[in-house]
Amino acid sequence: MKVLSLLIQNKLLMAILAGVASIGSFQFWQYNQAQYAKFISDSKINCGVDIELGEDAVKRSPSLRALKYQNKRLSGLEQPGINSESASPGAYVMLLRSPASTLPPNALPFDDPFFTSLLNKEESPKTLIVRAASFDLAKKQATVKSDCTKKPFVVALEDLYLEYQPIDRDLRRSDFDILF
Repeated sequence: MKVLSLLIQNKLLMAILAGVASIGSFQFWQYNQAQYAKFISDSKINCGVDIELGEDAVKRSPSLRALKYQNKRLSGLEQPGINSESASPGAYVMLLRSPASTLPPNALPFDDPFFTSLLNKEESPKTLIVRAASFDLAKKQATVKSDCTKKPFVVALEDLYLEYQPIDRDLRRSDFDILF
C-alpha cells in the first residue's frame, strides 16, 4: 500500500511539474513572439528612414535626380570603387534604375508584407541608403547591410553612389537647367 501511495504521489508530482513546464514554455514563447514583433516594428521604422534618406539624397542632388528620373549619367558622377577615391565601409546611396525593385533579387527581406513588397518591380524604384561592409573591386561588387533585410547582400558597384556628389556644386552654379 505504501508503494502504491508513493507511486501516486510521484505521478501527481510529475503531472504538476509537466503543467508548470508547459505554462513556462508558453510564456517564454509569448515573450519571444513579442520581442520578434518589436524587432520587426523597429526594422520597419529603420527601413523607412533609410528609404527616406535615400529619396532625400536624390532630391538634394541634381546629378542623382537626372540619373533616377531621366536615366542620364553625367560625367563626374562618383561611385565607390569605380571612379571615386572612396571605397571604404560607410553609407552610400543604392539606386537601381527602372524598372527594378527597391531591393535586388539576392536580398533576403524579413517575412513581412512591407519588406517583401520591396522586391516588387516598380517603374521608379525607391532609393535606399545602405551601409557598405566590404568591397570586392575585382568583381566590381560590394556587400552591403540594410535594415530592410535579414542579412547583408551583394550589390554591383554601378548601383552605388556617393550621397554627396561633388559634381552637384558645379551644376548648381551653372546654367545647366535640364536638371532643375
